[in-house]
Amino acid sequence: MASGQIDIETIKAMLGLCDEDLVKPLPIPTKWSKPFWEAALQHKLVLKKCSKCGNIDHPPYMYCTACMADDHEWVEASGKGTLAAYAINIFGVPFPFWADLPYVVALIDLAEGPRMISNIVECDHDRLENGMELEVVFDDVTDEVTLPKWRPVDESRRG
Repeated sequence: MASGQIDIETIKAMLGLCDEDLVKPLPIPTKWSKPFWEAALQHKLVLKKCSKCGNIDHPPYMYCTACMADDHEWVEASGKGTLAAYAINIFGVPFPFWADLPYVVALIDLAEGPRMISNIVECDHDRLENGMELEVVFDDVTDEVTLPKWRPVDESRRG
């Protein structure tokens, strides 16, 4: 075990678990979110913008949450945001996430307006600060799923 993290094999041995018990859940794209996940595979962050009123929703819904229209377009986001709030998980998470402890779950205010829930990575936890500038990075979890995550723009805050 490096840097205080518990490795998967230790978890399995401690609790008598099998590989299937430790599979992390992955997003299941819906008809209206599929373009978001397809873009993420290409390391692009896209957002669903209402063609009627211009509102940008995230997560992508079936219809615009501002005017209820279902006519929309996908626009490429800047990949910039600010940290609105965060929590550092150190225990009490489902088994599949134990090997990742400690990890940060955050609310990120995107430059385009909506708020996204994601993880902060490549960051010294002692240097997290609400309001800090973030940039998107992409985690290729499988050949079919890539997750957008966030890291500090300021390299001195990275760890």
